[in-house]
Amino acid sequence: MSARDITFEFNVPVFAGAPDEGDDEPVHRDTPRLESLDWEQTKESVLLAEELGFDAAWAPDHLMLGRGHAEYEVWTVLSAIAGFTEEINIGSLVLCNDYRNPALVAKMAATLDVISGGRLELGLGAGWHDGEYDAYGWEYRDGFDRLMRLDEGIRLMKRMWESDPDDGASFSGNHYEIDGAYCEPGPVQDPHPPILVGGQGEQVTLKLVAKHADCWNTDVFNGKPETLEHKIGVIEDHCETVGRDPDEIEYSWDGHVICTRDEETLEQLVDLMTPIQFEEEYQDQAPIETVEDAREYFVMGTPEECAEAIERRIDAGVTKFQGWFVDLPDTDGMELFADEVMPQFR
Repeated sequence: MSARDITFEFNVPVFAGAPDEGDDEPVHRDTPRLESLDWEQTKESVLLAEELGFDAAWAPDHLMLGRGHAEYEVWTVLSAIAGFTEEINIGSLVLCNDYRNPALVAKMAATLDVISGGRLELGLGAGWHDGEYDAYGWEYRDGFDRLMRLDEGIRLMKRMWESDPDDGASFSGNHYEIDGAYCEPGPVQDPHPPILVGGQGEQVTLKLVAKHADCWNTDVFNGKPETLEHKIGVIEDHCETVGRDPDEIEYSWDGHVICTRDEETLEQLVDLMTPIQFEEEYQDQAPIETVEDAREYFVMGTPEECAEAIERRIDAGVTKFQGWFVDLPDTDGMELFADEVMPQFR
């Protein structure tokens, strides 16, 4: 992929995040204007994204983040999207390794790759939402253990995809074991769907990216160009350690997009979303409180300003842009972005 092969991708609204009645702050800032979860509305947003020329549609893997704890399950959503779209890629941003047995995920991914005609991008992560673990009865292990399970899970999945169809796959690790597990039909993409790994930890997580991933995904709180450049540098150092060509890895930006020529609309959306107080692991970062603060993290403003923000991240090494269009259900922002921003990079 050349430095200018840039893709623009749509984050699917699988939960509603508008403030509860009487509150000022959104339930979730990825969808701060969506007041209810509506499948037809979700479906129409994906179809519009495909019509507008977005390259992929991504859905998160959570279970109860939205207003009233309502949220669609990711794999079911991706399967449905594969059925009603024709060209747009589909992906998980990101699948929690602990929520499903990785041998089953390998089989599910192969089947969805076949059904979609080779359009699957498989995003994976170690998991972090302890409330979901507790609610659904999964064991929440310490961070290092979760990461080691992710490492083993990816190796197991690759073993299944690459195994001899006549013999099946066997794998024996500290956390997972399979014996003669067949994955037929195998994935359409050779050797398998691209693997995206999400996470930030520099010592372990980013080394897993260097070992296993085709793409690294940051989260919305690490999307500043300076932070992206630093993290990509860490991955490149790990590539040298593990003996991998860093050019084999693509880098993505996952964040909030506000594309408008109306200053009042921009200020209203930023006011709705802020202040954003960072979680414990980001204690060294100042909260996002003003329009000026938001410009450091969001792609926002006029089409010209959005293009400038994208260009800064391209200069840091990013080639995939996965956007939450926070004005949804209004589609003016994504339409303006598709009409006036995306063509500048194609």
